[in-house]
Amino acid sequence: MAFGVAQVSPAEGSSGTASTAEAVFGMSPPGVRLAMNTEQLHRQMKSNCRGRREMGEANWKAKLAINLVAGAAIMIAIFAGLFLFVVMPQLGGHPLQSRFADHREHRYDWPPSTYSLLGRFRRAAITCDHGICSEIGRDIMLQGGNAIDSAIASLFCLGVTNPQSSGGGFIMTFFDAKSRSCKVLDARETAPGASSREMYGTDEWASKYGYRAIATPGELAGYWLAFKEYGSGRVNWSELIMPSVRLARTGVPISEYLAYVLGVKEKHFRTLPSMASWINPVTNRVYQFGDVIRRPELADTMERLALAQNPVDLFYRGQMAETIVAEIKKNGGLLSMDDLANYRPKIYDSPLFSDGFSGSLRMCGPPPPSSFAVTQAIVAVMVGKFSNYTRYGNPSDGVLDDTEFYHWMIEAQKFAYAQRTKLGDVDFVPEAMELAKNMTSARYHREVLKRVPPKAMFSAYYAEPPLMAQKEDHGTSHVSVLDPEGNGVSATSTVNRWFGAVVQSEQLGIVWNDEMDDFSSPGMANGFGFAPSEANFIEPGKRPMSSMSPMVIFDQDSGKLKFVIGASGGSKIISAMAKPVIRVLCFNETIKEAIDAPTLHNQFTPDITQFEETVPQQLIKDLEVKFAQKFKPTTGFEGIVQGIVIGDDGFIYANGDYRRRTNMHPEGF
Repeated sequence: MAFGVAQVSPAEGSSGTASTAEAVFGMSPPGVRLAMNTEQLHRQMKSNCRGRREMGEANWKAKLAINLVAGAAIMIAIFAGLFLFVVMPQLGGHPLQSRFADHREHRYDWPPSTYSLLGRFRRAAITCDHGICSEIGRDIMLQGGNAIDSAIASLFCLGVTNPQSSGGGFIMTFFDAKSRSCKVLDARETAPGASSREMYGTDEWASKYGYRAIATPGELAGYWLAFKEYGSGRVNWSELIMPSVRLARTGVPISEYLAYVLGVKEKHFRTLPSMASWINPVTNRVYQFGDVIRRPELADTMERLALAQNPVDLFYRGQMAETIVAEIKKNGGLLSMDDLANYRPKIYDSPLFSDGFSGSLRMCGPPPPSSFAVTQAIVAVMVGKFSNYTRYGNPSDGVLDDTEFYHWMIEAQKFAYAQRTKLGDVDFVPEAMELAKNMTSARYHREVLKRVPPKAMFSAYYAEPPLMAQKEDHGTSHVSVLDPEGNGVSATSTVNRWFGAVVQSEQLGIVWNDEMDDFSSPGMANGFGFAPSEANFIEPGKRPMSSMSPMVIFDQDSGKLKFVIGASGGSKIISAMAKPVIRVLCFNETIKEAIDAPTLHNQFTPDITQFEETVPQQLIKDLEVKFAQKFKPTTGFEGIVQGIVIGDDGFIYANGDYRRRTNMHPEGF
């Protein structure tokens, strides 16, 4: 039987068996006979089958090995994905939120990401100047409280943990998700009835230290009004205060930042009997970082206010008011019973809104004496110039090395800060409201966009003479809250300079403000020769000008919040706040990346830009050469931002500024 299978005969080949190639593939060299008997065929077929079976086993083993390797790779990928997208977000990070500058080469030597946490939450978030206070605010929301309740509880807490910066008065911007409306509560301090514009003469220290520097406090009256008018009704007033009472009574650890401030103020504390409680009796030094300090007098005062039927009556008209006035009068202060009894916080149902800012987004914030109008003007101009920057012909990280962006940032600040000297309490300076509304208009923003020069100009280019001095304000603490119902609160509190007037109520434990120093005084030009701002002169009952700019940004089409943001840090609040809003909206940075980014600050008077030490030196040189900008290293403290952003993915992202070492971290759920 012929099957076409060739075999070499022993007589004609070099061996007695055919080669594999010949046997299997029918290769028939010349002289090979194409015939074999049945037995030979059977033997050959068995051999072929055995060979194929062995080859099959080898192939199966190879395939098994490949499948095992592939399976292991898939499992590794799954676990890596779980870590990146589930574990990391819980630790405050996110795989898509790392700074792209970390893995690209840049012209400038940008700093690495900082240690601050980026919180990622589903329903609610809070960030403020101390982590303990963020936890208290979160717990209030878990108990059913809304953003107003949470903010009040956190601000009471900050008065315990951050006494150098909190108390005195505050300004609050809040967004009501149900009505899709924005409102403002102004509980800023007011000048006593016995005050006058020339009361300090040329003594610049009289408005900073001692009992004559104290303005009528507005904090408690503002908290009570916010609670009664806009609180959830699901938590009691006492529940907002008692966590802070316990903290003051049992003790709070001194933060690194507070320890630094105490060290600076130690020489004052040693000469002022009312501040003796800040000296550790064990060491005879001010309390150090990590020490635990108890404030029993303040705890008693807060507990009385927590349990009172009407805490405003107790504090402003009752026994507590009598104690306050007696102490201050005894030491030469101006505050009277009438000043306390007549104090009223103000609610603005129609605050300031940006006009034509960015699509359907709107910025909302307080009228003067807040500086919101100044802050939003910087943001609107920069967004007008750089919106969609990363989408048209620019790499996603092009902004980092774009000197034009930083030139524009400086110029936008000059134009905005130049108007601040004309602002003041709108009840006393009616034209201030008109100016503030003009600064929020699209027409004003377009005009500035046209006027930004290719190189820095002389001061008169940015504002009409006479040029007036910016009154430096200081201190402050801030809290930003977003609750599960979509309501948002941005609130800034202050006693002005560190530890206010550097006097404390011996009976009540309250650190008194020095808000009278936020006013301007005739004849007191600043160190650069600019005249004081007349719009901010002292008048009885007047609120002093402030850099506080608590802001919310919402989508007027959807009625949902996009940002809840604010800052502390005196005059640097404005530049510190504008920077992250611009970078998030224009360059798709995370709120942490945007807050971390080095800050350039120019407040027009003086017309020189301060820069943080983390700003690349080469960038400074390039801006000097290319745009004729002038620089000096930053002085004093920086603006400290507390920001919440609702991402396009539906998650809530929150970050507290790393620059103030007060054990801060965002909280939420």
